[in-house]
Amino acid sequence: MAPPPDRLSRIGFGVSGAHGTPLVSREQTVRLIEQAVDLGITAFDTAPAYGAGEAERRLAAALRRLDRDRLHISTKAGLFSFGLAGRRRDFRPDAIEASLLTSLDRLGVEGVDTLFLHGASAQEWTPALLRRLRDLKSAGAFRRLGAAGRGAELDAAIATDMLDAVMAPVHPFLSDAEEDRLGRIEDAGLSLFAIETSGDAPAPFRLPRSGPDLYACAKRLRATPGRGRVPAAAGLSAALARPMVKCAFMTTTRPRHLASNAARA
Repeated sequence: MAPPPDRLSRIGFGVSGAHGTPLVSREQTVRLIEQAVDLGITAFDTAPAYGAGEAERRLAAALRRLDRDRLHISTKAGLFSFGLAGRRRDFRPDAIEASLLTSLDRLGVEGVDTLFLHGASAQEWTPALLRRLRDLKSAGAFRRLGAAGRGAELDAAIATDMLDAVMAPVHPFLSDAEEDRLGRIEDAGLSLFAIETSGDAPAPFRLPRSGPDLYACAKRLRATPGRGRVPAAAGLSAALARPMVKCAFMTTTRPRHLASNAARA
């Protein structure tokens, strides 16, 4: 199935979560990415914060087997991980440039299709940062600029005149304020990349039977109660039914789950 002109399939695959850990082998991740392409998925998202760059390296391993020109690749900058649970943020122009160039090196590409700033606050969208981003875009390091977030930190980004896309939760339990924000994203003519389409409540508990299950259990223990959750297929279908959603992202470690979700497109 040929991808659309912007190389974006309706469903995207997030190389994140357990794919940045030893609980899933690199070869397992690569095989899932190849399966996703076989199923018509052309959009792949990752970030340096996922396993301190390991998720990017795994996507790179898959790209060496695939036709990169047919795929939409996005990564992020501003949030970094180290150790088992360390996190730091840095949105200074030099830090963003260094992060992006390191990501391109890990991914083995000259540029990405979309660069998302990973949760930048209003104060971090500085004129100096925007100037540096314009220079990096002109140099071909990325084609489109996006903002990734979950709440009010997106408001300043939406007002930025060089923004092309927003990555935000889209699920049945959004508040009125969140729905209003989605409306402003649409009014601004920005592409919406939907995440967390099942909801913000943790997944139901089940006894772990594999490495990825252990990751899911640990994530559930750290999660807040949330407002609700629907099955993955239902959440994806509901998100894709919104005309403003350009692409809905999901992630999984299970081939059957991937095939079922891809059918929603």
